[in-house]
Amino acid sequence: MESSALIPIEIVNFAAVDDSFGAVRLVKGTPASCYVEGTAAVPNKKGGFDVFVDTKDSRALQKAGRTIGTLGLNKVAISLSDDLGLELTALTAAQLIVGIYSEPLERTGLTVALDLKDAVLTAVRRDVTFITLARIFANSSNNQYHTIDLVQTYFTKLQEAFFQFGKEYGGTEGKLSFKLYMAGDELFDQNCIGLQTVGNSAQHQPCLGVIDYVGPNAKDDVVDIVLVGKGIAFDSGGYDLKPSKFMETMRTDKSGLIYVAAATMLAAAMNAHKHIRCYLPCCENRVSSNAMVPGDIITYPNQVTVEIGNTDAEGRLILADALLLGCKDQPKFILDAATLTGAAKIAIGRDMCAILCREDKLDEQLTQAFAYTNEEYWQLPLKEYHKRYITAKRADICNTSHGDGAPGASTAAAFLSFFVDPEIKWAHLDLANAYQADSSPYLAAGSTGNTVLALAHWLVGAQY
Repeated sequence: MESSALIPIEIVNFAAVDDSFGAVRLVKGTPASCYVEGTAAVPNKKGGFDVFVDTKDSRALQKAGRTIGTLGLNKVAISLSDDLGLELTALTAAQLIVGIYSEPLERTGLTVALDLKDAVLTAVRRDVTFITLARIFANSSNNQYHTIDLVQTYFTKLQEAFFQFGKEYGGTEGKLSFKLYMAGDELFDQNCIGLQTVGNSAQHQPCLGVIDYVGPNAKDDVVDIVLVGKGIAFDSGGYDLKPSKFMETMRTDKSGLIYVAAATMLAAAMNAHKHIRCYLPCCENRVSSNAMVPGDIITYPNQVTVEIGNTDAEGRLILADALLLGCKDQPKFILDAATLTGAAKIAIGRDMCAILCREDKLDEQLTQAFAYTNEEYWQLPLKEYHKRYITAKRADICNTSHGDGAPGASTAAAFLSFFVDPEIKWAHLDLANAYQADSSPYLAAGSTGNTVLALAHWLVGAQY
């Protein structure tokens, strides 16, 4: 199976280049003075384009990819000038192509030719496929996939990629399984209180997907790392209805689910030697006669009671279900990812994610994975005193914060902390960078796929 069968991107060797390809050369320096300041691409004498690379930027090749993406080419052969001082590796080549990609290319397709050995090209195709699948599904419209069909269809596509690239890359030695739980299943009925509360508002029933990967030398009965991703297939805000300008992109409120699933499956395709379990809680937050309303109180299996202060703070309610289940697995580390708060976007913008943990310093191995992949994050504080902002008069805690100066991202993490065993290492990613309405220097507008690569490398390399 070719990679183009899964995604609209084909990656080929220079041997496949013919006259139908546009030629782009990545060069050092700046364009001639006849061009306005900031111009990054100019036609060259050979009939192609020279793209000037900002070699001081740690993500220089991804930035160059975004420039190429603006040229209107859907078949492009990319070479590097000898004096550029940068090298195309599996990692940087993948990021270059991720920079080129944009939503319109889903309709026209994109073919990229690189002068790389076949083994390296295979790794590039693998990384680009998983990241692009994540971007496509995170940005999919609500009437295309709802809850159960979203989780099932997405896993099927990821599984295809896993078998394709795992085989080519020397993996698939591990065991992969998938289960989907919904109303009527004992695990769901007894444990998924948040999913039942939020999902009761919608015609399409809530569900919990679980990916289980047991790598070579890992043990079936010992879970090393648990991932959890927020999957709100569409978020209207419920009875605390969002204004239309904030509801417009709420098809992407499932990005946490989409990205952690892609990271898990990419790590599996890379032959990770761990037992990784990935929880995918999924539902819609709608307005109906069955919907939760402010003032409702729910009780979780750990006996924590929660008063609904705002129906638009629904994501943390379903994450709580999966975090409690993850704790039962007694892993060495739990990581959750979610498009959880607008506060994170206000604090750090859309170019990086926020990471919160109980410790003042982020886990070193997670830090190294983000540094290696040049994915950006910023650590926000999570202190015991943040819990005072989510107290409730009629329950243990409230699902939204109150009080003057309440820090929204930190209080959301404080809420989640009630559902994570204090003895288990835990990190919470608030995905401020999961989607961008406008393009950045590195990525086209739309779903970004950010964190997929960093988390996959962390899953492969971390030793706990």
